[in-house]
Amino acid sequence: MTIYVIIIFLAICLGMAVSVWAFGTGGKRSRIFQDIYFTIEETEGIGVLYSKTGEVSAMIRLENPVAKFGGNIDAYYDYTKLFSAICATLGEDYALHKQDIFTRKKFSDDSGEKREFLSDSYFGYFKNREYTDSFTYLTITQECKKSRLFSYDGKKWRDFLVKIRKVADQLRDAGIKASFLNREEASAAVDRFFAMDFANRRISVSSFKADEECVGMGDRNCKIYSLVDVDCINLPTQIRPYTKIEVNNTSLPVDLMSVLDSIPEIESVVYNQMIFMPGQKRELAMLDKKRNRHASVPNPGNQIAVEDIEKVQEVIARENKQLVYAHFNIMVTCRKGVDLQKPTNHLENVFGRLGIHISRKSYNQLELFVNSFPGNCFKMNPEYDRFLTISDAAMCLMYKEHAQHSEDTALKIYYTDRQGVPVAIDISGKEGANKLTDNSNFFCLGPSGSGKSFHMNSVVRQLHEQNTDVVMVDTGNSYEGLCEYLGGKYIAYTEEKPITMNPFKISRGEYNIEKIDFLKNLILMIWKGSDSRIPEIEFRIVEQIIIDYYDAYFNGFTQYSSEQREVLMKNLFAAASRKHTNMLPKEVDEMVRKQIDVLEARRAALKVTELSFNSFFDYSFDRLEQICTENDITTISYSTYSTMLQPFYKGGAYEKILNENVDSTLFDETFIVFEVDAIKENKKLFPIVTLIIMDVFLQKMRLKKNRKVLVIEEAWKAIASPLMAEYIKYLYKTARKFWASVGVVTQEIQDIIGSEIVKEAIINNSDVVMLLDQSKFKERFDEIKKILGLTDVDCRKIFTINRLENKDGRSFFREVFIRRGADGNVFGVEEPRECYMTYTTERAEKEALKLYKRQLGCSHQQAIEVYCRDWSLSGISKSLAFAQKVNSEGKVLNLQPIK
Repeated sequence: MTIYVIIIFLAICLGMAVSVWAFGTGGKRSRIFQDIYFTIEETEGIGVLYSKTGEVSAMIRLENPVAKFGGNIDAYYDYTKLFSAICATLGEDYALHKQDIFTRKKFSDDSGEKREFLSDSYFGYFKNREYTDSFTYLTITQECKKSRLFSYDGKKWRDFLVKIRKVADQLRDAGIKASFLNREEASAAVDRFFAMDFANRRISVSSFKADEECVGMGDRNCKIYSLVDVDCINLPTQIRPYTKIEVNNTSLPVDLMSVLDSIPEIESVVYNQMIFMPGQKRELAMLDKKRNRHASVPNPGNQIAVEDIEKVQEVIARENKQLVYAHFNIMVTCRKGVDLQKPTNHLENVFGRLGIHISRKSYNQLELFVNSFPGNCFKMNPEYDRFLTISDAAMCLMYKEHAQHSEDTALKIYYTDRQGVPVAIDISGKEGANKLTDNSNFFCLGPSGSGKSFHMNSVVRQLHEQNTDVVMVDTGNSYEGLCEYLGGKYIAYTEEKPITMNPFKISRGEYNIEKIDFLKNLILMIWKGSDSRIPEIEFRIVEQIIIDYYDAYFNGFTQYSSEQREVLMKNLFAAASRKHTNMLPKEVDEMVRKQIDVLEARRAALKVTELSFNSFFDYSFDRLEQICTENDITTISYSTYSTMLQPFYKGGAYEKILNENVDSTLFDETFIVFEVDAIKENKKLFPIVTLIIMDVFLQKMRLKKNRKVLVIEEAWKAIASPLMAEYIKYLYKTARKFWASVGVVTQEIQDIIGSEIVKEAIINNSDVVMLLDQSKFKERFDEIKKILGLTDVDCRKIFTINRLENKDGRSFFREVFIRRGADGNVFGVEEPRECYMTYTTERAEKEALKLYKRQLGCSHQQAIEVYCRDWSLSGISKSLAFAQKVNSEGKVLNLQPIK
């Protein structure tokens, strides 16, 4: 029994020793956290923090307005102006405490959505990838003048509520997302700050201990660095809100404090920015006294001090600037075992390059930690924790940037941000919470090898998964793998089996001006070629033939109306009078009447019993001659017309193309690829087939109620002619009305620089622009910039494509600049091996995958799964090398994991 008592006594003593070691002896230090808050209450949806010293505070969650790597210098200055204005709004006895929190997280897809195989592979590929997330709180605190007795002051309370709402309005008016934290949210934010844990859902704190070097909490250490040593302020004499980095021989502006999101070996960083608003008259009077004191002792040091003070006074007087006190500190949290000297050295180096020398005297770690709690900033010692400056300079030292996050949109196309984490964007610019475009048509430019087709594979795959009908026109088998995976329709043009369509076969309900225009363009393209300049008279004649052709089919022709006879009489009489000058008017009149009777009989004899190109050719040849006779037109060559249209007529080389009906099942297919590589050099056939495909899409666009997209790769050049300009404009504008979009993809710079048609018909009607690596075009980029209407800010972003130092820990990826309306950003196209093998155009890789599918006798998806499993187990990193191994073995490898 005695032994048990001794053991219990020793255990109690040991527990007391541990408690004293961790929390002190129960004196002032142990109560320091209890003395911060009196309570947190809620007023009209706003969580209000009441400190035990009488200060009241409200917290706003906001998103910094400047996009990281956004390239916009003006945005940094706009930020400083905004927060200087906020300081002026708050005025004396208020403080701003902005906390930018950076925390390391592991990516996980928490949506709970059931996804297709490739999308599931995509999110599985990124699972547990580390990245830095950031968010921002702005705490507004009203100071309580210290006295022995605190009492409620209704006037000050009302002033507080008015001013915090004004600040929130100023933020929102500047386009910043900002919302007040309620009681629960404010309490949770305080708890997370206390634990310095911003990633885990549940937080806990144990073994709290502070010394001169750091604050320890459980398995983490937190070290706090004051940015400025008030005893020796080592800052540049002039400061601006950004700095520049060199990327691809181009200067890119980044936040002056951008180094904070890349500190090595950290768990989290909190950047505390505290701005105190003093009484301006009092501070100016103190400045005067200080200037006079320095001036009274003439020596070089004092003279410099006098000049500096006078410069500040001049700026304040001339530009009405505000004096503020400021404090900045950086709280770095690492796992125990991490040498805190590493982040220390890093911070000293990066800030040293900016001319900022962080304080080496932050021995008051616990005091800095406690005083950095939201609403507790007025505890910062006025003597050695705050320094006096003008508001603009203080704002330069604030953190101003935000990282890319997923957009609020029903249509989600996933890319990666610049650090390699999936983010969803509304690629149409129309379907998200923020409407960025008027239409969703797009133009994509990238040189050979830049990853255009890989990128478009990714985009159309994701669109298809979200109930979008996709029609592709391709010239290089770039979408064969994806089409096979999706079970789509792959239609390759061959002489034996050409792409066919009977564009003439329509119902009475489908007969309208749009159809007439399409057929007019088709006939003129066959007759005159796509690059010809067509006289207006020929446009009119072909249009009239088409109108008469359908009139003959739907209504039949028996005789001219009285109005038609009158017009014919007038035209033919004038022509005959000029030709037969020796005839009397009565004779001419009689001759013309007989001629009209003959024309009427000939036209009545023209019957249309079925609609096809063959019947149109039969009708049009005779009708062309009649129209020329009726209007005394002598410039048309009937033989040329007949010769040029003959190949598409009975017995011609291309008879099937315009006479056989389109496969009606195409209108039910959700993914169609037209592969026209075989005819891309045929100047006559290529544009006609491309035009036919576009008309198929137009019909599909009207029939289907869901989202539709037509993507034309290099085939678009076949129709980029003056003849087709109006039709292209019509297609682009009509697409918007039927929830559809048209995209053009090209690789040649000359295609857009040398063609007015491209600019007028395609680019001007495409609100979405996609640019891949433009390094090859850099010498001529000014021309691209002008045609695409790119700004200097856009260009700075574009020249960072694939050039940032953001490749560590990532597989090979490409980047793309996407501008929707006026909003442009660079995103990453990084996909798992399963997607890569679906999209690949490398012949050896396609053959290896086909071998797996053939020998396993499985679906395309199953072949990809087994192939990628073996690829991973092989230890071969390069896709081509593994494909070559498979092909050399000539069989499924069926590798087993190493036990």
